[in-house]
Amino acid sequence: MNKDFYDMAYEVLSHYLNWPDVADTYKSIVDGINYCNNYYQIQIDFDNRKYEVINYITEVRKNNIIDAYKNCLNPLILVPLPSGKSLFQASPQELYNNLEQEIPRLIIKGVHQTIKHFNEMADDNDLIAELLKEDINTLAKYDIRGDVNGQAQNADSK
Repeated sequence: MNKDFYDMAYEVLSHYLNWPDVADTYKSIVDGINYCNNYYQIQIDFDNRKYEVINYITEVRKNNIIDAYKNCLNPLILVPLPSGKSLFQASPQELYNNLEQEIPRLIIKGVHQTIKHFNEMADDNDLIAELLKEDINTLAKYDIRGDVNGQAQNADSK
């Protein structure tokens, strides 16, 4: 995983919160980061928050555009739990691994949403394949960034 790509993409998303779909995805990313940072290692604490974490994972997996991209090269495709377990049967570590996996998936989704606002005709499969390469140059190619005032900006809006 290209940490620099995800860090930059996450920062870029913060400049496009004027679109409700991007703002919703960004909020889900922030929630996921908070769940990861505050994940409970003590069994009783885990039991108290387990259903909240499962609900979060289930909700963010709904309608994620990257799942439409069916290709063996998709590094973020959902991986089932061992032995066909459900999230409810997952151990604390297995659940954490699933939780942590959702953040890059959501970042890709948010970048996809942002690019589509500026390039409505971009082919979804081609765009997803390009984003899954985790190349910082993709952000530059589509010229998405934020200016110093935090306003959405793109080559078309200059």
